[in-house]
Amino acid sequence: MRFLKGFKYAFTGVLYAINHERNMRIHIAVAAYLLYFVSYYRLSAIKMSLLLIMIALVMCLELVNTAVERVCNLYSTKYNRLIEIAKDVSAGAVLVAAGFAVAVAVFLLWEPDTLWNIVVFHCTSPERFTLLVLTLVIAMLFVVIGPKAMLDNAKSFFEKRSK
Repeated sequence: MRFLKGFKYAFTGVLYAINHERNMRIHIAVAAYLLYFVSYYRLSAIKMSLLLIMIALVMCLELVNTAVERVCNLYSTKYNRLIEIAKDVSAGAVLVAAGFAVAVAVFLLWEPDTLWNIVVFHCTSPERFTLLVLTLVIAMLFVVIGPKAMLDNAKSFFEKRSK
């Protein structure tokens, strides 16, 4: 049973970061679109694995950054140069990983013909274009206000309509 509790705690930590960290939501939205658009490519298992490793690395470092920030905030609410350094370094780790993840993605996916075919596929059909724009709006709401606020707003909308 203790083994399963470990998974529960870990999942709770991930959900905390998603609900409280805008950057984590950005990483999730970018990863979702990347994984969708990668379906237009014929990537080898090794290339796909490399892409997934980079996505996981960025998200894991964002989780560590969140933990460092919370522990530092618990330690002191007053300015402390060492706390500032710890926070900056942990944020820097995320930045470095994200930069390399972008470089890897560009290296693996830079095929102008394929990129153009993706644009044409989504822009030549009003339905596909509308669906793409709708998902972008939902992704922006997810990033800006977060999933909890989105759910609360949806609940209040439907409660008002049912009255």
